[in-house]
Amino acid sequence: MIELLIATALGLLLTLGVIQIYLSGSNTYRQTQGLAHAQESARFVSAILTPDLRSAGTFGCLAAMGRPMDQVVDNRLNGGLLVPLDQAVQGWEYTGTSPGDSVTLDSGLATPDAANWASGTGGTSLPVALEGSVVTNSDVIIINAITPLDVPLKSGNPQNGNSINLAARSGLDAGRLIIATQGDCSRGELFQKSNNANASAIVMAGGNIEPGNNGNQFNLNYDSETRLYEFTSMAYYIGIGTNGEPALFRRLITPLQTPQELVSGVETLQFLYGVDTGGSRAADAYQSANLIDDWTQVTSIRLSAMTRSQNEVLLEENSRNFNMLGSEVSQGNNGDRRVRLISVNTSHLRGRM
Repeated sequence: MIELLIATALGLLLTLGVIQIYLSGSNTYRQTQGLAHAQESARFVSAILTPDLRSAGTFGCLAAMGRPMDQVVDNRLNGGLLVPLDQAVQGWEYTGTSPGDSVTLDSGLATPDAANWASGTGGTSLPVALEGSVVTNSDVIIINAITPLDVPLKSGNPQNGNSINLAARSGLDAGRLIIATQGDCSRGELFQKSNNANASAIVMAGGNIEPGNNGNQFNLNYDSETRLYEFTSMAYYIGIGTNGEPALFRRLITPLQTPQELVSGVETLQFLYGVDTGGSRAADAYQSANLIDDWTQVTSIRLSAMTRSQNEVLLEENSRNFNMLGSEVSQGNNGDRRVRLISVNTSHLRGRM
């Protein structure tokens, strides 16, 4: 009997040891998985935003003219642009998240009204198109950029009335914005196209599309040396994803398109803008969006992103405070057990170098 009791006790001890090892290994695995998810989300944010930030304000051969873009390009759009052509970017700072501020993350996700964001010293509110889409404590940025159209012009008949003829299909949907330049790149026009992606021409829209153009005939003549670019004005922000988690979104502003969810688990974005006040083409100071006097002076952008694990994997509440470009971010009394990471990078705008 005594031997049986001893054997039972030893068996229980061994079983408890195995269970403890299993639980410890399981916790380690879950935490490692949570950390890997946060790291992967951070890498995706950098991979998506960094190239777009670098190319902001790059306008191909037009930039070589040495004049402001609004003097080189005739904007034919009705109502103009939300972010003017001569600006590479424009940002909106969420109230109370500037360097030196203390930020407490909300326990739930909320999308407040536009007045909670400010852009420039005039305090311009968040664009109406984004109101109700952006979560609290996160900044917003809109990037102006162009992408060359790979399809060459039809050499024998490059222009026919309000059409620029191509050697193949354009691949661009109706409503997209185009910049066409003359052969010597001395001048160009920004306009909205009306025909579909399968057409082998770029047709200037009239009033039959939103926002449309002020007229449907070109003011310039185009030849076989003409260059075509797609112009995009793209907003990046944090919204509520399809799974209820905070996520990085982007949305084409003109023409207004449906938002695209890019990366889940991105809790907040913070931006600082490097401003060149001395004409050296290098940043003399980094400022939050609500302190920018002149957006054409922005030469670089510093981005900080907070990413988190999908599930609560820590054994205790995550009580860490995080430094995001000078603002102190904490969870307050409603903290959870998620892994969180902060990533930081700086991008120089090629068009401003």
